[in-house]
Order: sequence, then structure tokens, then C-alpha cells
Amino acid sequence: MKSKSRTLKLLVFLVLILLSFAYLLPIYVMGTTSVKSIDEITTGNYLIPTGNPQFGNYREVLFGSSRFRSNMVPRLLNSTIISFSSTILSVFIGGLGGYYLSRTRSTFAKVLFVLVGIALYLPYQAVIIPLVILMAKTRLALTYWGMILSYLILNIPLASVLMGTFFLSVPRELEEAAEVDGASKVQRFFMVVSPISLPAYASVAIIIFTQVWNEFFLALTLSSPKTQTVQVVMAEAKGTTIVVYNLQMAAALITVAVPLAFFLILGRYFIRGILAGALKG
Repeated sequence: MKSKSRTLKLLVFLVLILLSFAYLLPIYVMGTTSVKSIDEITTGNYLIPTGNPQFGNYREVLFGSSRFRSNMVPRLLNSTIISFSSTILSVFIGGLGGYYLSRTRSTFAKVLFVLVGIALYLPYQAVIIPLVILMAKTRLALTYWGMILSYLILNIPLASVLMGTFFLSVPRELEEAAEVDGASKVQRFFMVVSPISLPAYASVAIIIFTQVWNEFFLALTLSSPKTQTVQVVMAEAKGTTIVVYNLQMAAALITVAVPLAFFLILGRYFIRGILAGALKG
């Protein structure tokens, strides 16, 4: 039995190694390509590191050049402002909505919970087109507020359902004890339920931040040159005649860096949230 168990663990370990290699290989190729010259790239040796790294490629991407006309610094700032604002507001409002849906026993709350859940399955295009028309009529298109509000409309239902599902697993006895001590419903939410739910908040924040950061169609439709995000710049950098692969890979790595850093900061809470959901489920 022990030998079979060891063999199984070894097989699982090997599978995990192969999966890790499969996930990390594209990032490795992006990294090596981003510091190569065009001549080195055309040789086709993508896996071999360069002996003469061209770190100037990153400078061209960040501040612009004749080969990369859109500097990424202001676009990174735009994406950061829009993503952080949308994430914070979505998680906060979604937390309030989820708490209401999970703690209210009325038929209206149950129906609303089901409707919000159904809204998550609507086709993306079915929501985007009316949303763009709404932003245009309210003159919020091409502004920060228009983009943030659009992402709130798209992500608050998701945050409400996820947080509401987590709140259902929080023991009501904790709130009842706080109620006996004189705490109001608002105080119970902020002082009892929310601190316990930090892993869930972090998990939802990571999901929403990644979605907003990587979203392209809405950013392309509603943004102006002053509010463009990095995803729009990445699409424009492709060009129509010459493909500058080293600059594109440098831009891609810079684009990945921010959500990766966000995940590393909240990663431990994300893991706790997954484990908590698995144990309570």
C-alpha cells in the first residue's frame, strides 16, 4: 500500500511539474524575446537567452519611440485608476448587497438573489451594447467615470452573488451575540461579519481586478486618447505592416506585472478563501 501511495504521489508531482512548465514556458519566451534584437528573433531561437540583452526595449515601450508610438506610462496609470476604483467600489457595494441577500428571509430577497445570479449568465454582448448606448446618452462616454460606472454595472452582480454565498456560511450566532451587546445591523456587518470575510473579499477583489484590467472591448469603445488603457495600446502596437515582436513582448510583460503584483499582495487571503469555501462546502 505504501509503495502504491508513493507512486501515486510521484505521478501527481510529475503532472504538477509538467503543468507548471506549460504555464511558465510562454512567460519565459516573452521574457527572453523582450530583451532581444529583431535580428536575434528572426533566427527562431526563442528559448535561448540573448548574450546582449536590449533593455532599451522597455524604455521604448514605456516612453514611446519611432517603433512604438504609444507610450505606456499614462495608459498604465489609466488602467490602474480604473481597475482599482472599479474593484474597490464593486467589492464594497457587492458586499453590502450580498449581506442583504444572505440575511433577509423575504421572498423579494430570494427572487432578487436568483435574478442577480441569472444576470451573470447573460451574453457579454447583450449587456455591452445597451451599456455603451447608456453611457453615450448620459455623456459619460470617453470619461473615467463612464468606464468605472460601466465596470461597476458588470461586476457588482458577480460580487454580490459571491459575497452573499460566503456570508451564508458565517455563523449567525456571532451576529446574535453582537446584537445582544447592542450592535446595530450596520455595526454587525462592519465589525463582525466583514473582518471574518476578509479572505472572501480578497478573492472577489482579485477576480474583479483581473477582469477589469484585461477587459478590451469596453475600454476600446468608451475610452478617449486621454483615458485609454494598456489593453487598447497593446492592440494598437500590433501595427499593420511590421510586427516588432520584442517591443510587443516587453509591453505584454509590463501589462502582466500589475495584476501579478496585486495577486501576490492578496494571494494569501485568496488561498484562505478557497480553502474556507472547500471546507465549509
